[in-house]
Amino acid sequence: MSRSEMAEGPHAGDARAPRRRRRTLFFTMSVRLAMVGCVFMLVQLLAVVWMYVRNPNELDQLLISAEAGRIAREIAPGGAGADIALSADLARPLAPDTRRAFVIHEKGGAIVARRDDGDLRIEQEPPMSFLVIRTQRETWGDRFLLTGTRRVSVDDRPYWITVAISGHGFKPFVPVIFDEVRFHVVLPLALLSGMLLLFNFSVVRSTLKPLDETIAAVDRIDPAQIAARIESATPLWEVQALVGSVNRMLDRLQRSVETLREFAGNAAHELRTPLAILMLGIGNLPDGEAKTKLTRDAQRMKRLVDQMLDMAQASTIEIAADDRADLNALARDVSTDLLPLAVARGRSITFVDAGGATIRGHAEAIGRALRNVIENALEHTPRGTAVEVVSGPGRCCSVRDHGPGIPADQRARIFDRFYRLDRSRNGGAGLGLAIAMTIMEAHGGRIEVDDAPGGGALMRLRF
Repeated sequence: MSRSEMAEGPHAGDARAPRRRRRTLFFTMSVRLAMVGCVFMLVQLLAVVWMYVRNPNELDQLLISAEAGRIAREIAPGGAGADIALSADLARPLAPDTRRAFVIHEKGGAIVARRDDGDLRIEQEPPMSFLVIRTQRETWGDRFLLTGTRRVSVDDRPYWITVAISGHGFKPFVPVIFDEVRFHVVLPLALLSGMLLLFNFSVVRSTLKPLDETIAAVDRIDPAQIAARIESATPLWEVQALVGSVNRMLDRLQRSVETLREFAGNAAHELRTPLAILMLGIGNLPDGEAKTKLTRDAQRMKRLVDQMLDMAQASTIEIAADDRADLNALARDVSTDLLPLAVARGRSITFVDAGGATIRGHAEAIGRALRNVIENALEHTPRGTAVEVVSGPGRCCSVRDHGPGIPADQRARIFDRFYRLDRSRNGGAGLGLAIAMTIMEAHGGRIEVDDAPGGGALMRLRF
């Protein structure tokens, strides 16, 4: 994460672009499992339909049973002799050019009700045996005649319904197949598939849990602690391979960062000696405009070299468990040290003790961070004004100037290395605030930039 992102906050980008829905591995696997379940249900459905189509005897049984059940629902409670008022649904033919007749017997053999359909009639005699449940088929070309008897119960009283159906083709069987598939195929398969999908989802989630833990471990790596590595206790080979790959990448990054830090530190250190010799040589020159300009340039070079060393050291801060920093003492000492510089520039520094806390931290590094922020304020506050340094309340130090302030759209960039808000100024190389931010990040803190009451910039160093 860049410093500009850190300064703007984790949700700063939400206002600039619509948030995109994450396509997670769990979601992808769940969708594919759901698709497999749906295909499985479809295949099973087609297999059942094909089985019924290939087995006409089973369809005959189902059609007679279905019609007997529909007729039984029309029997009025009350026993033998009760008339049946045929509903419109029962009187309607099953399919075009299809007829249906039936007769209902009670246990003693008496006819409760009957219905004839033209010349399609059923004999008056009761079934030869009430224990026999039969279905017969007769065919003439493409036409068929089905007859069958089924036992039903109405108010705990047994009845025997004999049904005759005459028709042709496959259409009379379509409603039966539909009901059979709906109640005896789709519902059980849907329940079974749902249970399997839930089981698969739980397995996928538990399998991906080590991966989620690894992602969380990667996110917890502190950029200031480049020696940190990921540990994973899962035995899964894929996760172990991922962890090993990330750790090897961190090893390469650590070597690269350490090489850059060593180069910057060594370069700055090696430049100090020739720079000191150069400044001594400039001091021996006769007074004049050229000497003044060379002295000013040499001082700028010296400050740049010092800041390069500070940056290299800030990137390698190690905070021991017993390191303590008194914010009151640090702010007071830094303000006192910089007061001669402020007076020489026609400014002043005021210090206020507002109850700063003692924190765990590297006192020297925090002093450098505060010094850079105060020097930046001295650079921008007008002559004749004061830079106000406040320690506290609590784990905070603030520095306020009376300059033009910092535009809101530039507040994130001022902590970038070598970035200067006003390049027309000759002082500084744009490293001071970057060093301060690096030190604050190493301490788990941040620098807040705001407008000061009455004008100017207000920077708060919060730990």
